[in-house]
Amino acid sequence: MKKNNLLPNGLDRFSLHRGDKSWVNDKFHDENSRIIPVHHSQVLCDDTIRPKAVYLTRKNLAQTKDLFDSMIFLGVYEETPYFAVDINSDELAENLCHQVNAAFQDLKSLITLLGGQDIELLALARFMSYWHSRNQYCGKCGDKTRISEAGHVRICRNERCNEHYFPSMDPAVIVLVSAKERCLLGRKKIWPEGMYSTIAGFVEPGETVEDAVVREVQEETGVHVENVAYQHSQPWLFPSSLMLGFTAMAKNEEITIDKNELVDARWFTRNEIKADPRLLPYKVSIAYKLITEWLSKGD
Repeated sequence: MKKNNLLPNGLDRFSLHRGDKSWVNDKFHDENSRIIPVHHSQVLCDDTIRPKAVYLTRKNLAQTKDLFDSMIFLGVYEETPYFAVDINSDELAENLCHQVNAAFQDLKSLITLLGGQDIELLALARFMSYWHSRNQYCGKCGDKTRISEAGHVRICRNERCNEHYFPSMDPAVIVLVSAKERCLLGRKKIWPEGMYSTIAGFVEPGETVEDAVVREVQEETGVHVENVAYQHSQPWLFPSSLMLGFTAMAKNEEITIDKNELVDARWFTRNEIKADPRLLPYKVSIAYKLITEWLSKGD
């Protein structure tokens, strides 16, 4: 099985035990357990050149009421149980920063600097906090929802409704399109200067992922593709995407850019990409993996 280079997938989620409150409680009170605080979608890291995640213990949050009821059990990583908690209070967040000499920071800006284990745990904690914050009310009857299954389900408090809500990710496709000895890369305005990447977009309702690849490439660049082949997948929880990576062959090479999506798109040779490291996207991204795999085929 192919693996991407972002997440090591070392987390044992123990999903069958989430409904066992006694089991989860034992893990929570394990002296080795660690807590990941999330504040306004930011995560706690030390403020160094090579930042690391700062994990809390129950002692750090001893004064917080009803702590266990609001915790989200993430799983066990190398025999250490991990939980996440959303810090709603600015005062508590500031106190925690002083207590452990750290700062709440944007995970996406740190993702190229953190280790694989930190990325996996912090990204999951951030995503779960994000999901809970947007599912406080039932979309069916409008009543409040309550947390269940160690944070992996929210249930409507209206017993006549009893609607259940589960965390989910939005499927998106990302594709390395090639034509002979060149590949197609696009650029968005918000990206760092000089950076290009593979073409990507969300899968629409009723659409297969292969059809989404064909549609997205055609819509954004005017290029028609064939021989769509799956390569890798990657959770990209900013906020909730599941990236499905593909390769495809171009049927035509004329580019017509959708200016609402891209500011530029062009064909690059392997030598052009190797000569300018700024072209490549983040090393932890599936786009980087797709491009570098294509580059290696020319060696």
